[in-house]
Amino acid sequence: MTHTAQTKQPPAGGNPSRSVTTRRLTTRVLRRIIRFSDPAATAAIAVMGILWITHTGPAWITTADDWTLVTYGIGIIAARVMLDVIAEGLINLVDPDRWDGDIAYAIAEGLRQLRDDITEGADPDEVLDSLRTSDLVPELLETLRALSTQYAARGDEDEKQRLLAAVLHLRHADQNIGYGPDQVAALHAATADETSLR
Repeated sequence: MTHTAQTKQPPAGGNPSRSVTTRRLTTRVLRRIIRFSDPAATAAIAVMGILWITHTGPAWITTADDWTLVTYGIGIIAARVMLDVIAEGLINLVDPDRWDGDIAYAIAEGLRQLRDDITEGADPDEVLDSLRTSDLVPELLETLRALSTQYAARGDEDEKQRLLAAVLHLRHADQNIGYGPDQVAALHAATADETSLR
């Protein structure tokens, strides 16, 4: 899949404008709300059920009959769905990177979700294998190297040297977590064999 990067002119000083930064922060908060709305609604229903069973808490819970309690639960789920829809709509409106072809923020969001998955119990061996075989670190390395070349062409030696230092660190990181070329080729071949057997 080919991604076409669009040329963007940064504001004076080379930093994103305050408006764009605020919109990105708002987008991140809204995505967090969507991510945690389901467990929050589940927890609310569970707490309400416990209060009703133990006859503790506010009267509107302790005096409710079965159907009223079910209605409360449906109301919580409906509120959660509505919150998600509103948040998605707001993301579509305020996300400054939604339409500009810049995939860096999508990649960063994917890594944040992957980190959350690890925290929530994803198999670390599988995650590490994915990081190794996906060539994520080498691709980032080559992207920074390409950027350093562009800065060198513009005569910005300081930025070029900073990026090359980052490239060096990423090369060390890849050597520590990555497989060698032969191992990666063997893994891809094994995956192809499994696919053909299906």
